[in-house]
Amino acid sequence: MSDVLSQEEIDRLLAALSQGEVNIEEVKKEGEEKKIRTYDFLRPQKFSKEQIRTVQMIHENFARSVSTYLSGKLRSFTSVNVVGIDQLTYDEYMKSIGNPSFITIFTAREFVGSSILNINLEIFYGILDVLLGGPGEVIDAKRVPTEIEIGIIKKEIVNILTSLSQAWASVHPFIPVVESTETNPQFVQVVPSNEMVLAVTFFVNFGKIEGYMSICWPSSVIEPIGEKLTTQSWFKIKQKEVTQELVENLKLNIKKAKLDVIAKIGETKLTLGEILTLEVGDVIRLREHYDEPIKIEVNGKTKFLGKPGQFKGNYAVKITKVIEEGEEE
Repeated sequence: MSDVLSQEEIDRLLAALSQGEVNIEEVKKEGEEKKIRTYDFLRPQKFSKEQIRTVQMIHENFARSVSTYLSGKLRSFTSVNVVGIDQLTYDEYMKSIGNPSFITIFTAREFVGSSILNINLEIFYGILDVLLGGPGEVIDAKRVPTEIEIGIIKKEIVNILTSLSQAWASVHPFIPVVESTETNPQFVQVVPSNEMVLAVTFFVNFGKIEGYMSICWPSSVIEPIGEKLTTQSWFKIKQKEVTQELVENLKLNIKKAKLDVIAKIGETKLTLGEILTLEVGDVIRLREHYDEPIKIEVNGKTKFLGKPGQFKGNYAVKITKVIEEGEEE
């Protein structure tokens, strides 16, 4: 709606005032009233809605990447979906984690501080069972994993964190490094208890196994790159400038692409009964005449007409016509 009133709107407003339909004092009073918004000093909102939307887009890309990776690794369709992004204190996040659980503390030179990747033991033991040749079943999800089991899954965690860094690459590239792993959340203290964190929760499902995975980003890690977490900067990064050099490189790479080129001397159709009765010496009549040009197909599409012959002792086809777009039939 425009801030400038038309003449017709001004006339209607003056008429309403003169007839008493609008009270000028009430209008002034409404304009002077201040809008009050509740602010919780114990749980300050560190991130704007726009920043959270950008973080959500990043982690949706991460979820798709992990889903593809685990589907191939587990030889079963794996679904990974973002189910929530919450701002809460670090103490609240740690209390939401089950005990025992599989917690990975990771960091990067490009970040200030450490972050957390948490995987429920249902997912942990389900992946472990498949990797060791089992059907992917969980017998006891309350049992604390052994050092050998943790060592096996740790290799998969490295690949998952690599997918995470790839999802962040267009916003803030980093190389993740695993600092340590823990099964008891009470022994994990990467930031003060009252520090606000951004918790991204994923629902993971494969076969009969389902559970949750989460990533905890402390505000001390995210705040230094907060300016990059805007929708405007996100799309600005995604839209790469097309240079002449990029176009020339693309043309060069396309020219190097290998295609299947097939020269068809002729073709016909036979019934299954006719094929079963074929014997040595039988002649199969083609639909083409011997003096007609033959079709030359490129990746299944007719692009040239030619004449068969020999060149330096090899069978060859001499191109006699180029088929233009729309002339294939």
